[in-house]
Amino acid sequence: MKTTLKTSGFAWKSYVLISIISVLFIFTCGFWGFSVLDAQYTLDQKQYGNIAGAILSKYPDAEQILLSAMQDTDYHHLEKGFSILEKYGYRENMLMTDVPYYHSALMSFFSLLSIILAVDLLLTALCFFFFYKTHRAQEWRLHEMLECYLADNYSFLSDKETLAPVFSESFTDTLIKLGHRLMAKTQALAKERDHTKTLVTDISHQLKTPVSALKNCFAMCMDADSDAERDDFLERCAGQLAHLENLVTELVNISRLETDMITLHPEHVFLSDLLTEAVNTVYEKILPKNMTIELLDPGGKNGSGVSLFLDRRWTTEAIANLLDNAVKYSPADSTLTLRLHRFYSYISLEVEDEGIGVPKEETNRIFKRFYRGNHPTVKQTEGSGVGLYLARRILEEQGGTISVKPAAEKGSVFTVHLPLP
Repeated sequence: MKTTLKTSGFAWKSYVLISIISVLFIFTCGFWGFSVLDAQYTLDQKQYGNIAGAILSKYPDAEQILLSAMQDTDYHHLEKGFSILEKYGYRENMLMTDVPYYHSALMSFFSLLSIILAVDLLLTALCFFFFYKTHRAQEWRLHEMLECYLADNYSFLSDKETLAPVFSESFTDTLIKLGHRLMAKTQALAKERDHTKTLVTDISHQLKTPVSALKNCFAMCMDADSDAERDDFLERCAGQLAHLENLVTELVNISRLETDMITLHPEHVFLSDLLTEAVNTVYEKILPKNMTIELLDPGGKNGSGVSLFLDRRWTTEAIANLLDNAVKYSPADSTLTLRLHRFYSYISLEVEDEGIGVPKEETNRIFKRFYRGNHPTVKQTEGSGVGLYLARRILEEQGGTISVKPAAEKGSVFTVHLPLP
């Protein structure tokens, strides 16, 4: 925005000036009229006194007649008086302008009135001219701001020179708030677009491997020389399809979670129920490895008395992902320990395995989306790297936390903190 248009106070100042001039004009006219009346009254007093003195000096006996005539409100002698005065130029219907004194006073008054009216009209015209000019300038200023908003250009909001008031301070503040709100939404949309591109790229990369493996299995199955070989490749295809189904499910959950399509519905649920459902989810994977699950609860009752206010389905999913990760990377005949600790405002759940462990440099990275460690066992084990990420996001959305540390002997300890209601 190249032009800075500032709101001028000339319009309202002009209105104030015109009002002051109008008031002064009224006082001037009143003062002038009072001065004229006072001067004429003084002159009349002198004339009456002079006439009375002249008559009574020569005719002292006419004093009573003079007083009677002055007190006569019916003017019985008016006709006779005007008939006498007519001889000297005075008549009954004589105009004010025919009297030299009044004529001079009226000419001065109308001259002053004309000057004041001319100045008043000039100031009014100037006021409306500058008000119209200022109004047009403010309209153009508003147009420029809205054009910048439409073009997603909010750089002028940080420039104090261009943030001059438009129409009023409150209206300008509202425009600035609107600009900041639109800027925040624009930045959020840009971030979401970038995030969506990254997510699509990651999903494409994750789907590429199982799809390629499935394609190769079907190709080999078609070219198989015997029924046994064909059955073997079909079994491999079934395994790849199961892996692909799990991956798609996890990717859908990630997409829904990151686009706020997953709505959490908190409810009162016992921790023991969550643990039971989570263990049942991974039970089929525990049996082939002959693993043992131990639940240690220093408070007793195995968490049956602990009531939480969480989303039952998704919290179970998060805990199940932790258990699945522990089972996946633990050796056969090992023990998976679940340890509960209750504190004042939260409960701590520790999931300790006897697996390959997590290197110190990877303790933060393993909770990132699609991240998989560099251990050879991790490379050889099927996985998508989204289980721990989903667990972290689900728990954090509900005010919980998750972390990992090395176990005392071998393996890892994943610690989950869940808020108490």
